[in-house]
Amino acid sequence: MTANKDQYIGERLTWDEAVDLFPDMWVVFRDCEMSGIDIENGILVDVVTDKDIKMYRKQHFNENIVIDRTTENCIVGYIHGEIKEKTF
Repeated sequence: MTANKDQYIGERLTWDEAVDLFPDMWVVFRDCEMSGIDIENGILVDVVTDKDIKMYRKQHFNENIVIDRTTENCIVGYIHGEIKEKTF
C-alpha cells in the first residue's frame, strides 16, 4: 500500500519504513545516515513515480539529496544466472 506522502514529508524515516510505506516508488531524502552506499535513514523530501523521476532528477540536480527506488523492478533489477563450462 502506498501511503499519503504529505503526512511523511519532513519526517525522519528508516529505509525499511520507506519501503513499507512507498513500494515501487522513488524516495528522496536529505540529511541521510548511510551504511556504505545504503540508506539507513533520512528526512523524507519527496516521493516520486517512475514516470516523473527523470524530470525530477533534472529539476533537482544540484540539491544535496539522495534518491533511490524502494523496490527493484525489471528496469533496475538484477539478472541472476550461472555460467557453465561447455564440454565437448
